[in-house]
Parts: sequence; C-alpha cells; structure tokens
Amino acid sequence: MSPVTEEDLVTFTWVRLRAGVEPHEVRRQLRLKGLSESQIHVLMEDAFEGRRPVADADHLALSQAAITRRALHLPDLQKVPTPKAQLYVWRNFLVPEVCDAVVSLIDQRLRDSTTADAFADPKIRTSRTSDLGQLGHDLIMQLDELMAEAIGIHWSYADVTQGQRYDVDQEYKAHYDYFAPGSHDYSVFCQFLGQRTWTFMIYLNDVEEGGGTRFRRLEKTIMPEKGKAVIWNNLNPDGSVNPYTIHHGMKVRKGSKYVITKWFRERGWGDMFPPEYYTNL
Repeated sequence: MSPVTEEDLVTFTWVRLRAGVEPHEVRRQLRLKGLSESQIHVLMEDAFEGRRPVADADHLALSQAAITRRALHLPDLQKVPTPKAQLYVWRNFLVPEVCDAVVSLIDQRLRDSTTADAFADPKIRTSRTSDLGQLGHDLIMQLDELMAEAIGIHWSYADVTQGQRYDVDQEYKAHYDYFAPGSHDYSVFCQFLGQRTWTFMIYLNDVEEGGGTRFRRLEKTIMPEKGKAVIWNNLNPDGSVNPYTIHHGMKVRKGSKYVITKWFRERGWGDMFPPEYYTNL
C-alpha cells in the first residue's frame, strides 16, 4: 500500500468541507488518522486557503444579492411586504418530479433533528433530518448550484444542504437561523465559515393540514406548497443580526411535511458574487 501523502490529506480535508461536514468533525476524523494538532491546524489552513476573512464580507452587497433584483420582474418571485426584513417567496421554484426525487432521498437516510445547542430542550425541534449534502448525490449537488445561482451567491459560501421530515405534531419552535454573536455556539460554528447570512428553504410537498412557517415578529405565515421556496436574509445591511427573522416551523396537523434547507455563510472560496450569476437578472 502506497503511503498517504500530504496532498492526499489535503484532498481528504477539502472534500469533506465541500460536502458540508462541520470543521470540528473533520478535525476529529484527522485525529483518528493519527495526525497531531499542529498537523491538523496546517491542513485546515491549507484547505481553507482562498477563503475570504469575515472582515471582508460585504454585507451591504449581500443585502443587494441578485434575488432582490430578480424579484422585480419574475412573477413567481415576490418580496413579502415588510420593511423589517428581506423575506421572499418563490412559487414553483422546483418542478414536482424533482421534489419527489428529493423526498425519496430524504426518506433513505433520516436521523433525529438536533439544534446547535446540545443542552437545548429536545422538544424545541422534533422533526427528523437527512444530511443530503453528505450523500455526494448528483441531484443534490445540482440543487446546491441552482439555489446559489438563484440567490446570487457562490455555492461555496454555504453549509451542507439538509432535508427535514415533519410528521403529525412535529415542529421546530420559534428560533433564529443565525448564531448569537458572543455566544458559545457562535465561537464554535462561526470560526471558519462565519455567520449565517441568507436562508434558502424549499417545501417538497403539499401538507394536508398545518406545517406553516410563521415569522411571528413580522406577523406573516407562509403555508407549504410543493416546489415553493422561502428565502430570507438573517442579517441587516450593516452585518448585524436581524431579530425580526425569528420563525417557527409550525406543527403538522395532518399528513407530513418535507423541506430542504440551505444556509449561506460569510466565508467561501473566491468571489462571493460570480458575474455569471448576474447575467440573467
């Protein structure tokens, strides 16, 4: 067996980060390979070479991403009328056949949903989750790029795509998608990728009853429709977090609900706003 080279280890690290594996989990896997902390530190730096520092994140430009201009002329894409947050609804974003295919993938690999806070009340989030982005499936990779192009931010500035299944009486109680600055979660989950910026969520089926997404401080509730996307900016144009984005995945009362969710971040490789994403505004 040929020896493992440094290039092999960099590739091992990069591929897992590309698939959305959290950096702390990549570190654990490298430890299992017998690497020292100093070796892991160097590998992680090499893998993240080219990532822009958080200080360089252009939050004003993020608030003016391509989706904000597309909403001016695409009939299926509408901004929810509120001055307090950037919230958009995009009907018919995915065709039914793609939705059905993703639902099938979600059901193949489900685990109990968790929150970033390991000590949080487990009743806050009672759905099941599928780590779709870690499957390496072509369809999910294509969806990654489709969502990125739709919003106008390169796919590398994003977390792994997740799928969720909610059955009767399951919910995700009111929460924020951003990490509270200064918190333990912020120090753990934002050290490499930075803060979450935009959220891109897609309903994959029509729910028989219940299952809406309620933005309580905006007094808006969006009901599931197969193929409909809900997209919002978790930050203000100055980069501060926007508390008006608190939202509640309400209980399913009848049937089940399937969604996929993608969170964009402050750090990625290369240009945050690729020119080709802005050619068909």
